[in-house]
Amino acid sequence: MASDESVTVVSAADAAYFELLRHLVMSLRRGPQSRALAVSIMDLGLEAQQKQWLESEGAVVVDPGWDIDFAQRDRAPTYYKAMTARPYLPKHFPGHAVYLWIDADAWVQDDAVLDMFVSGARRGKLAIVPELDRGYWTIHKRPKFWGQNQRAFAWAYGWRAGYRLGRNAILNTGVFALARDAPHWRLWANAHASALRRRRFGRAASTGKVEFRNAEQTALNYVVYAEHAPATFLPAYCNWFCGKGTPMYDPERRLLVEPHEPHRPIGIVHLAGKRMKERVWQLATPAGDTVSAQLTFEALRALA
Repeated sequence: MASDESVTVVSAADAAYFELLRHLVMSLRRGPQSRALAVSIMDLGLEAQQKQWLESEGAVVVDPGWDIDFAQRDRAPTYYKAMTARPYLPKHFPGHAVYLWIDADAWVQDDAVLDMFVSGARRGKLAIVPELDRGYWTIHKRPKFWGQNQRAFAWAYGWRAGYRLGRNAILNTGVFALARDAPHWRLWANAHASALRRRRFGRAASTGKVEFRNAEQTALNYVVYAEHAPATFLPAYCNWFCGKGTPMYDPERRLLVEPHEPHRPIGIVHLAGKRMKERVWQLATPAGDTVSAQLTFEALRALA
């Protein structure tokens, strides 16, 4: 995979998120399998010198514009262009067989997991990670009658969808892979547009709601759970959601690892959520000690 130009890693950022995006690119360039992968970036408001740095690293940088027209689009934040563009990645970055999306607030620690995403995509499936693991605190709490996922599906597709589909595990679109000719792209684009254009009590969708911000993720979940588009679910260490489970740090291997045996190295470290990037974490070690550190790419490099 290291020299396969048919695979591209895609991400997006504005000027405020550039440092995180830079860490992602640096983490890719340090990996034995990922260092030669094509990199494609959506420009959501980058500064000139930031684009120059990306291009010096071999990245292709494009302004995606808006791929979906919907009411109140003029009120939507600029970053939402990335959400409307994700179902159209083959259009924005033509010439690749597989598109591997990684959010800018994630970075690659063990690039061996990337091949798992690519292999699943080459078999015609959506390769994606459910927000579900034995190390996530969310599986140990009492389930809500009408939780986040139920509300998201109900907002996008009605109460029946919320009840029937919202009980499934959330498929996190922060990292996924799809082949260029997969039917998922069209299904996803249609499902997302349907959610954004749906009238609620005679009114257009409010761009201030969390359900709006997560609509493209809900749409791809809908494609899998309601329309039965083929998917393969990868283990959590392939896209570790730190906000739902604090990883361990193994000082001998100098790696973040799963918090439970066998303490497998985490492939992609995902810092989605408020204050996840700046937070100083208290990380247990397999030997029973504690290490304090941020979980950004550069902070972990310094710790190692």
